[in-house]
Amino acid sequence: MRRIETYVGQQVYEWSFSAQAQYTMTAIAKVCSALLGTSGTVNGLACTPTSPATMTVQIGAGEIYQLENLEATACGTLPANTTYQILKQGIQFGTYTTSAFATPSTSGQSINYLIEAQYQDSDISLDPTTGTTPVVLQFYNSTTPSSPWSGPNNSGATSNTFRDGIVAYTIKAGVAATTGSQVTPSPDTGWIGLWVVTVPYGATSLTSSNISQYTGSPILPTGILQSIITSNLTYGVDSGTAGIVQAKFPIPVTTLVDGMDVWVKIAATNTSTATFTPNPGVISAAPIVGAAHAALQGGELVVGGRANLVWRADITSWVLVECTGGAQQVAPATASQHAMQLGQATGRLLAITPFTGSGTWTPNALTKSWRLRMVGAGGGSGGTGATSSTQSSISQSAAGGSFCEAWFTTVPTTATITIGAAGAAGASTPGNGGAGGNSTLTASGISVTCPGGTGGTLGGPYGGVQVNTGAVGPAPCTVTGAAQIVQSVTGQAGGVSTVISNAASMVTAGAGGSSMMGLGGTISAVSGYGSGAPARTAGISSAALAGYAGSQGYAVIEEYC
Repeated sequence: MRRIETYVGQQVYEWSFSAQAQYTMTAIAKVCSALLGTSGTVNGLACTPTSPATMTVQIGAGEIYQLENLEATACGTLPANTTYQILKQGIQFGTYTTSAFATPSTSGQSINYLIEAQYQDSDISLDPTTGTTPVVLQFYNSTTPSSPWSGPNNSGATSNTFRDGIVAYTIKAGVAATTGSQVTPSPDTGWIGLWVVTVPYGATSLTSSNISQYTGSPILPTGILQSIITSNLTYGVDSGTAGIVQAKFPIPVTTLVDGMDVWVKIAATNTSTATFTPNPGVISAAPIVGAAHAALQGGELVVGGRANLVWRADITSWVLVECTGGAQQVAPATASQHAMQLGQATGRLLAITPFTGSGTWTPNALTKSWRLRMVGAGGGSGGTGATSSTQSSISQSAAGGSFCEAWFTTVPTTATITIGAAGAAGASTPGNGGAGGNSTLTASGISVTCPGGTGGTLGGPYGGVQVNTGAVGPAPCTVTGAAQIVQSVTGQAGGVSTVISNAASMVTAGAGGSSMMGLGGTISAVSGYGSGAPARTAGISSAALAGYAGSQGYAVIEEYC
């Protein structure tokens, strides 16, 4: 900063005061430009409706900072200086009220008005001791020094006493158009767009809903220090669509600098690659890459998430450091403590889906192979006839369902699963037990069938020793399509039932056939899935009895990446 030096006994020149004021202004301007840059910044100057509301709006106190000539015109005894520019500060202490805004003349239309501002020098004549203008200064009278001249050359004329830095405004009207399609005019050269006032047809007053900040207006959200502390200057809100991120910041970005670090509130979730610009229409959109410097794949940016983006000039891309709530891209793991990419986790179990009832299976998008384990339902046992005092009855036990375990590397879009119903109990009429239902999986090019267990037949009454073998096991499972059969096990046949002595009611019930996923029933119980029902027995002097039901089928699918 330049300072004027004076000496004892020196005659002080008039420029000693105005020059020092200019040097002080320059020093302050350099500090401001170091903090704010030179592209133009505004602090305050909030736009609000009048109270009561009218067709005018008012702009509150604040400052504008713009690069201007050191002195556009002569300032007192200081000459004009248009060689150098400094960041000048225009100050508004009070409130500026606009003129009334005109409404469109056609129903259904609206007009957007742009309020733009500019720094301007304003020379005024003001006596600071009285606050009145104009002021007539006293000048040295060499003829009669004791009687000063009134005004230059004793002319009585007023003189400018201050050069103010002020905020000047213009209101630029757009073209009336159908409401919603009207366009805001662009700021004129040398002017800064601040506010947009939208005036619809028939309006009689303007409220806050008619006022919006002009896109790209460099209005600080708070004081500069508070903005730095709260990171307001590097936080923007996305106004784009999925995969096209666009945001603006309080101080508009006009040049990209390597390492520039910003945060953006995301408007839409990306489904594939994405681009970003911090100043639409000024800065070209550039690709967003993940932390591994690879293109985004989808889901890394999520609606409402806060994304941290860093500009890398050497790869001309924005690097997504993170987005809250989104998937995180990482480089391939090369050491024990590194995070692993999903593509490196070959064979990892992704999901286990059990089916106790029929339904549809939709594989995970990441599934590369899958394992099916499935069993048909167990059969039901037959009923027994009524017995006399010299008779006993035994029915036939049922077989278990067949089981299959298969591995597939072809992943269908969807598959239909049918779970076999348990074989019904034979009636007390008596009747035969029902066969267990088949469990099946069908998909494009793939078919798996696990037959249900055979049902047991009715039995009795018998007047002497009787031996009944159990129901035979069902057919093996069938598999079509590209599959590796891990194991295929036919359902177990039912157990043997006997009548040894009617007199002593000595009868034994054959157990139901087991499956790979359930034990065959004994006495009356069945367990697990695909198990056959045990035989029904009746001693002497018994009523006819119904058989027992088998257990239902089952399937489970494991998915692997």
